[in-house]
Amino acid sequence: MRSTLIYAARVLVRVQESRFKSACLHSQRVAFYALLLARELGLDEKYQKRVYLAGLLHDIGKIGIPDFILFKRGKLTAEEWEEIKRHPVFSYEILSTIPGMKEISLMVLHHHERYDGTGYPVGLTAQDIPLGARILAVADSFDAMTTERIYRPFPLSREEALKEMHCCAGGQFDPLLVEVFSRLIGRGETDLSLYEQEFTTNFYSKI
Repeated sequence: MRSTLIYAARVLVRVQESRFKSACLHSQRVAFYALLLARELGLDEKYQKRVYLAGLLHDIGKIGIPDFILFKRGKLTAEEWEEIKRHPVFSYEILSTIPGMKEISLMVLHHHERYDGTGYPVGLTAQDIPLGARILAVADSFDAMTTERIYRPFPLSREEALKEMHCCAGGQFDPLLVEVFSRLIGRGETDLSLYEQEFTTNFYSKI
């Protein structure tokens, strides 16, 4: 089962790379932030590995979204936004069929849920949202805010992004996770280049 999971992970990461390189780099950073957060929370190593892999594959479902929507520079229509919101379900449908990825697929399915219950695709609240999904939500949003995006060419600074996340704590994000992530940023431990060999080159050995 482990070899099947590793092989599937490799294939899916390559699929992401071939479809959209920038999204693959985003996923690597999300996986990195998520793993550091899981470590800081003292979660066991097995769970850390699953969170890391969920970060790498959290957007795999976007391969099912039409390019004209996914790469649109202008404002999305209501219909286009509804299509975008389907990507966690697509990701779940892909990952849940792979032996050993059930827990990972649930993290991915729910990473756009909001702590106050206004997220998607289900509308789960607070502790009903899987911990891994709540971790991904923090990591995903931080990277989205601090990097250039099609819809926002001017990224926020890390300080600005953290301020925004604190404002959204209890609404969009788990307040505890925002506090813990802020500590990591404050200690300067979120520079991917310091961990590149460990977290990107050899990640398959962590599964």
